[in-house]
Amino acid sequence: MLLVGEPVSSLADYQARGGGQAFATAVAAGEDAIVAEVTASGLRGRGGGGFPTGKKWTGIRGAGEGRRFAVCNAAEGEPGTFKDRALLRHDPYRVLEGLAIASFAIGAEAAYIATKARYEREVERLARAIQEIEAVGLFADLRITLVLGPDEYLFGEEKALLEVI
Repeated sequence: MLLVGEPVSSLADYQARGGGQAFATAVAAGEDAIVAEVTASGLRGRGGGGFPTGKKWTGIRGAGEGRRFAVCNAAEGEPGTFKDRALLRHDPYRVLEGLAIASFAIGAEAAYIATKARYEREVERLARAIQEIEAVGLFADLRITLVLGPDEYLFGEEKALLEVI
């Protein structure tokens, strides 16, 4: 259902399909409303633990003062999976918009999206999308950094991923 229609070819194409509106809606609603909506939705992480996203965001926001960063794990380390690459090939802008919303909701000063260096097609699509998004300031002044990691299963594990970043 997420991959309906032709792949998104550019930021202009993404915006013509309504891209960017979710971020604008999130900012207008405010951080508390976004976290409440995500919590109510029951959204869970797609990793092994399936941890509730709203609970994670609430915990981050309640951790007190300090620097915060948002990280998107697109390393696809689980054997036999192809979910991350399929999404990134079809619409990297949507993935980045989701990362921008998460960053806004938790008050992150920067965001990172990490994938394996060998995923050349996805890396190219992500790099181009980030460049286009930042050139027009679609997600305000959020800086998104693309991190390329090793071709190892452990790269997808949270602590190993953060070590590479």
